[in-house]
Amino acid sequence: WYLGADGEERWEPTANIAAKSQPRMGGRSRNGGARNGGGDGNNGNASGSSSAISSSSTPPAPPLPPPQSRQGSSSSPRPLARPPPPPSPPRGAFAVDLPAPFLLLSFLASAAAAFLVGWVARLALLSHVGLTPYDATATGGGGGDAGGAGSDPPRFPALPATGGMSQKKLAPVVAGGGSGKRPAGAGAGQLPSPRVLEGKDVPFTTYASRTFQMAGAATSHTLHIDRTGAGAGASGKGMMSPSRLEFDGGPDLSLSGGNGNDEADAGADDAGADDGAEGEGRDGDGDGDGWVPLPCDEKACSRGKEKKEPVITPGDEHNDDSDDLHLPAGQHLLVDIKDVDPNFLNSEERLASAMIELCDATRLTLLSYHCHTLVPVGVSCAGVLLESHVAFHTWPLEGVITLDLFTCGGGLLVPTLPFIEELFMIPSEEPLGPGGADGPPPKPTMLWSHVLRGFREGFAPGYVRSKNPLDGSLGRYVLGKLDFDAKAPLLSTKTAVQSVNIYEVLDPQSRDVSSYRKSVHADLDTYEAQHPALFGPDKMLFLDGILQSTLYGDAPYHESIVHPAMTVHERPRRVAIIGGGEGAALREVLKHKSVEEVVILEIDEELVHICAEYMPEWSDCRDVEGGDAASCFDDSRARLIHVDAFKWFVDRFGGREGGNEEAEAEEKFDVIVMDALDPNTSVEIAGGLYNDTSFLDALFRGLTDEGVFSVQLGKSKMSADPADDIGRFRDEALMIQGLEQSGFRSIHTYDETFAFSPLCGMIGGAVQAHSRFYMPWSYLVAFKAYKTRAAWYRAGPEIDIELRRRIQKTKSGRPALRYFDAATMLRYQFPSKATEITYCRRGRLPYECDELRGFYEDDAVLPASDYLHVTKSKYGGQTGRGIFAARDIPKDALLAVDEHVKAFHFLPLTWSAISKMDAWSNAVIDEFPFVHGAFSHLSTFTKDNGWGDLFLGEEAYAVDSGPLLFINHGCNGTHNYGEGKGGITEFNIDLNNPKGISDNLVTAEESYSPVFERRWRIYLNCGDYALHDIKEGEEILANKIRMLGNPDDLKKEVMSLRKLCSEKAV
Repeated sequence: WYLGADGEERWEPTANIAAKSQPRMGGRSRNGGARNGGGDGNNGNASGSSSAISSSSTPPAPPLPPPQSRQGSSSSPRPLARPPPPPSPPRGAFAVDLPAPFLLLSFLASAAAAFLVGWVARLALLSHVGLTPYDATATGGGGGDAGGAGSDPPRFPALPATGGMSQKKLAPVVAGGGSGKRPAGAGAGQLPSPRVLEGKDVPFTTYASRTFQMAGAATSHTLHIDRTGAGAGASGKGMMSPSRLEFDGGPDLSLSGGNGNDEADAGADDAGADDGAEGEGRDGDGDGDGWVPLPCDEKACSRGKEKKEPVITPGDEHNDDSDDLHLPAGQHLLVDIKDVDPNFLNSEERLASAMIELCDATRLTLLSYHCHTLVPVGVSCAGVLLESHVAFHTWPLEGVITLDLFTCGGGLLVPTLPFIEELFMIPSEEPLGPGGADGPPPKPTMLWSHVLRGFREGFAPGYVRSKNPLDGSLGRYVLGKLDFDAKAPLLSTKTAVQSVNIYEVLDPQSRDVSSYRKSVHADLDTYEAQHPALFGPDKMLFLDGILQSTLYGDAPYHESIVHPAMTVHERPRRVAIIGGGEGAALREVLKHKSVEEVVILEIDEELVHICAEYMPEWSDCRDVEGGDAASCFDDSRARLIHVDAFKWFVDRFGGREGGNEEAEAEEKFDVIVMDALDPNTSVEIAGGLYNDTSFLDALFRGLTDEGVFSVQLGKSKMSADPADDIGRFRDEALMIQGLEQSGFRSIHTYDETFAFSPLCGMIGGAVQAHSRFYMPWSYLVAFKAYKTRAAWYRAGPEIDIELRRRIQKTKSGRPALRYFDAATMLRYQFPSKATEITYCRRGRLPYECDELRGFYEDDAVLPASDYLHVTKSKYGGQTGRGIFAARDIPKDALLAVDEHVKAFHFLPLTWSAISKMDAWSNAVIDEFPFVHGAFSHLSTFTKDNGWGDLFLGEEAYAVDSGPLLFINHGCNGTHNYGEGKGGITEFNIDLNNPKGISDNLVTAEESYSPVFERRWRIYLNCGDYALHDIKEGEEILANKIRMLGNPDDLKKEVMSLRKLCSEKAV
């Protein structure tokens, strides 16, 4: 209740009282102190605290008590109607009003205070580690043609170079290159600008960039090429050359329009500046199609060159990767370096200077580059080359830098490695890595790879990928691999004949780098130091990009191509080597005691000198007894002729008829070894050597009557390959066909042994073979005489005896042969399964592929126990026992195969020994009658009951271990079991016709057939079948004439059978 202005008493909620008047209690007026909240007991005891109470947050205060009647008043009191008092509020409840402006100002003040505290703390931290604080005037280099870009973002302060994993503190950043010197044109706190090299034409280009300020980058710089020192071109327009053109993107992508309108150009330039694009002095002489004049350097990309037909030099049609071809392709070099000085790796200026020096030294044109110093340490830079780009990233605490260089054109980037080593492999002064290490820091180590990029085939007329050396095994197996622990080119040159590359590599798959480091310390008492040759790097020889030989694969390869051919010849005296400029094949030939002369036909004289200097291990004959020189080429038995082997053989032995036979007889060779490019390579010289019939004919005529030809075939076949007469093995098949046509009687292929993973073979993983060609390797031998097959199929003990008898001993006492032995030769006797598979995939299926490759479900293979029984023959007592059908036997059925395969085999050399012992026993029959009886019985029983053949080159026999042992002869062609070939009988054979006799002996039916060579036991033992239906009780008869292996024995047997069959004619 309060007294209003009109003198009337009014009631309002207590929250509004302070704004209007003092309550009537105490008799105070509305102007009293209670209204102002300052009343006391005399002026009324109403409290001003009610003005701070908000009705929106707390319940309203209870109304004042009703006023009392006035005492002594003349007027009568008026009763007032008052509402009932509300309940008392809870004790301690209150609310506070905060205006919105006050809240906003408080937030801004707090944020400003926090920013100020953080900024002061950051400055204190930077001052503590000795780094330069924020400098708003540093722009990071010049732009445009003047050498600087004024719109580049400012340089941010570098953060401390200490990291959480290392407690060492990096030294302050020092400007300059790898040597620590500041390059010309680099001011304090600035990075150097790229520069135009003297004598190089650099086209004007447009430039566009955008920089994102991220928390992980401490600095950001962009530098452009400095053209201030560049001379004017012939046209008077800076470096422009009107004779060439460059495509700048066309009107849709060009920032200046390129239509010759200065106003339009200026407007476009202004618009481009807003978007962050910076022109580099492009004038408006271009036309609307986007082509502008271009000064083109010899290493410039094809982009922008005047389009014209490339000029191809004769002889380079398939190998030219020069800039004149304008190919959309290039070279890519990747480099990883470790154990580098961390201060160098954290210095943006030193790294940028090293990058510029690298471009200058390698004649590359650096148009611009962009660098960031990262947080907490590290530098990343990317440079735009006229040729393409260069980039790197560093890890200072670990001492690692990775570098990436890509250029267009055909210039090989491997020669830039020495410059990279000089500029970026700065050694550290203290151990690197987490926690450091004891001892001095290691020297920097570099890993690198070089690969071809882009597309060449289809863009360069006449280009064939396989004929580019960089696309061959040199590029795939050495240049393109980054995982070698060490890789260094010992020599890269081009002779008058071919390109020659020699590399030294340390492959972690076969050599451990820690063991190699131990091996080089001869003073250490370790196994590695005592046998350093086992842990050193490998050497690899490439001719025209094709891998020819390796240090650790030298013995397996050259022993495999030489000794199988040498050991099958009875006594090789005169040997020819085609190729073999490294001398390793000559070394192996000179190990044979019987050798009197070796003629080496190597067309490349420079290659011989190169190999002698860089690969002396290949031609080292110091340890071989019987030699008279340290170098195999200096041996008195060796005669080196630098001549085209193709022409040399054709001139002396060309043509099948004519010529001086007596002169040829004096010059003919017992063995010819062809250690040249394999026939499957795409090099033209290989195709001429192997596929020309005149050359193959000359090889045949250049051999003695029992001569042997040996050659490498290259990569072994795989079971997933197509037929061997198409695809990548087509040249090999043509060569084999040519050898057959030339007259070679027996041809064999063999593969070196290797550990092969099916997974690796399917996905192209590394398959390491003994010759270290990254694939198993195959070889071929061809025999001029059929009987040489007998020596090829010697038993293991016989091979061992031959090697001991033939091979020279060593002066050191070490084995003369490091890889080849009897067990290896036994594996060479059979071609690989993949060779058989690809042979049988030919369009015209060889019949043996269907007849001899196992049995099929529809073949009737009848067991002896159910279908055969032995009883007295129908020919009487003189004949003895015979075999009869216990049940009906259908035509083409095979009988007793399970027993027949267990026959006893007397191989040619074994049977030769039995025959010699039989002849000797006849000579001493009076002195040793029991010996004569034993050998005579063995020989007679084998011939009468065994199956003879000449399949292995000379007479051999197999004696059945089952009931087929008792099979009899069917007179006059009545036999019902056998192979059914021909209709020769004992009565119609012409014994006076040697050819007719030899045609009826069992021999190898084909000069070359991997099926026969792999399955000759099946062919000899299981090739017979029922010629027609055989009824139960019918005797099973064979044609004995087809069961003899000697022409003399055949004549005797025919005469015997004629008598027998005349008396018992059927």
